[in-house]
Amino acid sequence: MISRNQRRRFHIINRSLQYRFLAIIIIYSLVIVLSLAMFLFIPDIIRLQNESLSFHDRAAAADNVLILHAKVWPAILLIVCLVALHSFRFFHRVFGPLYRFRWAFEQVRDGNLGFLVKIRKNDFLHQEEATLNEMLEMVAGKWKDVQKTSADALKSLNALERSGTDESDWKDAHKELLHDHRQHLEKLAETSQYFKVEKEEQEQKEEALDG
Repeated sequence: MISRNQRRRFHIINRSLQYRFLAIIIIYSLVIVLSLAMFLFIPDIIRLQNESLSFHDRAAAADNVLILHAKVWPAILLIVCLVALHSFRFFHRVFGPLYRFRWAFEQVRDGNLGFLVKIRKNDFLHQEEATLNEMLEMVAGKWKDVQKTSADALKSLNALERSGTDESDWKDAHKELLHDHRQHLEKLAETSQYFKVEKEEQEQKEEALDG
């Protein structure tokens, strides 16, 4: 299991996905660089295999091939390594926000709406961050209304029951309907309480910021 400090140091958030992207970048880089290298080698290789040329010309072509071997392959290896390292760090600016979004989805799944998502300044997906936060604020506000309405309905129902029991002519059928009404409202209140819309403790906020 990778700790939070290790994730910050090595930029590893989603191992399988990040390594998959890294492999794709390396493959593309190798294809491009090797294609360029082939264009450098091919003219001298053709001259080397042309028996109509003089021995001096073919020897010069062979020397050029050896020189290119000594210079091109180390350069290719260096370029591929630099591209891979840069890409790994660059994609972290995408995978970091995705990690925080996944954390937000898990919080909503667990019934918590009292938070906002915050990503780093240099990360990508800031528009998605703003849209997600707008959605969370809207849902939290609506759910607060549901909770308040449920509480008010139960309060008024309590008052109605108290007043009804004082009446001698209160019909049994009305009492049964009132009882059913109370059960529905209690179910609504119980369901709405699943979501927590109050702000969490400071530790929860720091976890949202750190990812």
